[in-house]
Amino acid sequence: MKNRNAYFTVEAALVLPIVIGAMLFVIYTMLFQYDRCLLEQDIGAMALWGSLVETSDTEQLEQKTRERMAALYREKYMAWRITRLDASLDGNRFRVEGAGQLTFPVPGWNFWNGDNVWGTQASYGYGRLSPVTFIRLCHRFREETGR
Repeated sequence: MKNRNAYFTVEAALVLPIVIGAMLFVIYTMLFQYDRCLLEQDIGAMALWGSLVETSDTEQLEQKTRERMAALYREKYMAWRITRLDASLDGNRFRVEGAGQLTFPVPGWNFWNGDNVWGTQASYGYGRLSPVTFIRLCHRFREETGR
């Protein structure tokens, strides 16, 4: 038998787990960003929808909003779960707030705090226009543009 140096094997045994761990960390960071963008998109669309619903009855708007939030397709989120989804109507302002969490599969991956969870939240609000206000804005626009 020949005597061979095994330093390549030792180096590979040390480097390979670090490289695989770094790749998995980058993948989970990308999944977190993807799901965060989806949450912001859903909340923004819900807030825009709530500001455009044609109803003057607050109870009817709350019922429609609850139905719409219950029908939100949550399976598109790849790696996390929605922890909070709230909608409110304050005066003439429709506001939607939401939050989500991503749990890491390996304990100790979250270097920034002691939990094994990353979380984020988003909120959007839009003012609701009454038909009278919209007509007044259109008349003002027409006067200012000279048409």
